[in-house]
Amino acid sequence: MTSSKIGMRILEVLAILFNLGFTVLYIQQSEWAFILGMLGPSLLAILSYRRQLYADVLLQIFYILITLFGWLHLGGNWPSMSISLSTHILTIGIMLTIGWGIGNWLQAKTNAAMPILDSCITTLSILATFYMMIGCHENWMYFMVINAACAYLFFTRKLIGISILYFLYLILAIEGYFRFGWIPI
Repeated sequence: MTSSKIGMRILEVLAILFNLGFTVLYIQQSEWAFILGMLGPSLLAILSYRRQLYADVLLQIFYILITLFGWLHLGGNWPSMSISLSTHILTIGIMLTIGWGIGNWLQAKTNAAMPILDSCITTLSILATFYMMIGCHENWMYFMVINAACAYLFFTRKLIGISILYFLYLILAIEGYFRFGWIPI
């Protein structure tokens, strides 16, 4: 195994540990989650760039910024709120349309791998993360779908460890949804 491959494996393992740690600590409502929530996406951005998942690089940068926002604004105050079904339908439609447009642009202008799926995951993840940081309980449902799609996407790009991470995220999203109680839309 070359030193480049060893370096990629180390980055992948660290990205997995930091990102998984963020989710576990977030569910426990620990402020330490935010530190891991900035380190993990930084490493995953490097991995995604090297695997030509360019929309995911942008998503990881967004995660770093929104995590910083959450750390500065949430502190120990973990809000809880619900958003109307019509708002969910509208925002999902808008984000999928934007994702489709970005994906088509990436497909035409770059060598991006799976650009439409990657871009739709990215735009929906931005929405779900925003909902998470403002305390919208339904964010867990978004992440159930997103994490399943990410597990598939990273598996196809031969990032098996990251694929497993997203499968674990799927399980954690289910736990988060039920741990904080079901809130009707």
